[in-house]
Amino acid sequence: MDYTKNQHVLSQWVLRNFRSDDTALSAKEKQRVWCHTVYMTPDKENVLHTQPLPISSVAVSKNCFRLIDAETGLPFDIEDELGVYERLTAGVVNDIIHEHNFSRLRHTLPEDFPVEKLASFAVMQLMLNLHNPQNKNPYKHELLEQFHADIQDHLSEYIHSINQLPHTNPELMEDHFYRKILRVANSVSSENDKSRALFVLFGLLSILNKPTLYDKINKLRNKIFSGIITIEIIHTGHDFDSTEHRPAFGIAPNIFCLYNDENRIYLPLSHNFTLCFITGAALCFRPRIDVFSPRPELLKCRHDRSLNFYKVSFDYIDNVMTTIDMYNVGSSSTFYSAYQLSKLNEYLDKQNKDHDYYYTPENPVLWQPAQEDEL
Repeated sequence: MDYTKNQHVLSQWVLRNFRSDDTALSAKEKQRVWCHTVYMTPDKENVLHTQPLPISSVAVSKNCFRLIDAETGLPFDIEDELGVYERLTAGVVNDIIHEHNFSRLRHTLPEDFPVEKLASFAVMQLMLNLHNPQNKNPYKHELLEQFHADIQDHLSEYIHSINQLPHTNPELMEDHFYRKILRVANSVSSENDKSRALFVLFGLLSILNKPTLYDKINKLRNKIFSGIITIEIIHTGHDFDSTEHRPAFGIAPNIFCLYNDENRIYLPLSHNFTLCFITGAALCFRPRIDVFSPRPELLKCRHDRSLNFYKVSFDYIDNVMTTIDMYNVGSSSTFYSAYQLSKLNEYLDKQNKDHDYYYTPENPVLWQPAQEDEL
């Protein structure tokens, strides 16, 4: 099929990592997610609206990258190309949240540079979610125009360069990415539609380390994520399939949470894992990896001595969760999570009934697996 009417600008595989507890064990096509949106009343008061939505209906932008083929007059899109990048990123994320292969985050091989892939994913998803109807950022249209301006202002030059590729670089035409770019450039769609699709395709090429005419995504990624000195992996202390009362991370159309004043970037990967990149003046990429969890004994990598494990309280996790949720509300006015707010309140009541269990240790404590666990 050449054309997908409903384009998911926030990948469905991402949303399934934040699936609602009541559909956690359901088939993929039946899973839902809780969508929390903050609205302002005429009296300037904030009201939170929460509803469960089928994942298939979340972050859908109709006809987002729809173009008309010059030869056939039929619609087509860039779904296949987006799928390549999504599958690549999903492999890295799954290795972290399911296999707990945290030390892989230090790899810098051309074919295996997970942090670069995750940072590229964060920036690309941020761009794509400017098309998300549920993204309530009041400046999203201005941001889109700003990002697309360079291509749109010089579109004829880009189209000329693209049309030269079969002659100057015929070997590239064996790659479906470049054939799609050629098809987009010569489509009979509007300049705005062509610029929008080319911006994404050029970005995908740069993420995949393929030759590209425009490298905005990588430049923005390097500006935001440069100088990583520490990677924190924060685990809620619960398994991926858990549905018990617990803290759970959410994700929003802004994807990552950038705290410049603290040199911290939070990137939630699932309801039970988030990464936090701490940036500084690193001369090379040799990050320290710290793992924080109320139950580090549940992690498959607990014997990996290249990692630093810290036992923390569930209250510590609550604070991280709140930090992420507050940023999401401030940036997008919307976030998606596994829990209904009433269930979160039940969890808080549970905390109050067993203060020592949920609030200790007061500060992170360096943790090592028990000797008998190593045998």
